Amino acid sequence: MEIQLAPKEFAVLEVLMRSEGAVVSAEQLLEKAWDENTDPFTNVVRVTVMTLRRKLGEPPVIVTVPGSGYRI
Repeated sequence: MEIQLAPKEFAVLEVLMRSEGAVVSAEQLLEKAWDENTDPFTNVVRVTVMTLRRKLGEPPVIVTVPGSGYRI
């Protein structure tokens, strides 16, 4: 199955996959997948993760760890 990902979606997925199951905070994703000029209070990470989840389908691949971040 082939999935079309936007560059930022791919970047977020790559960061999560490279973390090998460790939790990655929204701040870390923002730092690694976006540039330093991105507003730290933006919801862009949440929206990108939501879009990725929708594209990746079931079963869920990206897990939210409440109060901590995301992991695969």
